[in-house]
Amino acid sequence: MAACVRTLEASRAILSAIVSGAKGFDRVMATVGVRSARQPGDVSYEIKVEESHLNRGGTLHGGLIATLVDTLTTTTLMTTEGGQPGVSVELSVSYMKAVRPGETISIETSLLKKGKTLAFLIADVKNADGGMVAQGKHTKYIGSPKL
Repeated sequence: MAACVRTLEASRAILSAIVSGAKGFDRVMATVGVRSARQPGDVSYEIKVEESHLNRGGTLHGGLIATLVDTLTTTTLMTTEGGQPGVSVELSVSYMKAVRPGETISIETSLLKKGKTLAFLIADVKNADGGMVAQGKHTKYIGSPKL
């Protein structure tokens, strides 16, 4: 239980640091909430879809989903031992269902494997009914830079 509380607090602190003074794209993270943390490397977030999140078709923009996958899997990675954000090596998102304004989606992130130089994470994006909206996979380089 204590690990869950620490992970929850760490996730909130990391998101707060991301949006603190953000002038660019990271500002959208101010509308993301941390729902739960089961353990380090396993955190669930949520966001209510607003007008500013929409594409021309009136649904949640795929680029915003990719941003959520990128930022929130990185935040989740930072809750694990070592706590470094790493550098993205690969990011992919499969889109399955449209999301309308006013809907709340959850982003359930999990660390699949963390090695010496690479970390593999996944994000399941779901609607309020638990239906899959999108799934993201994120590979991060976490080793020491070679200079």
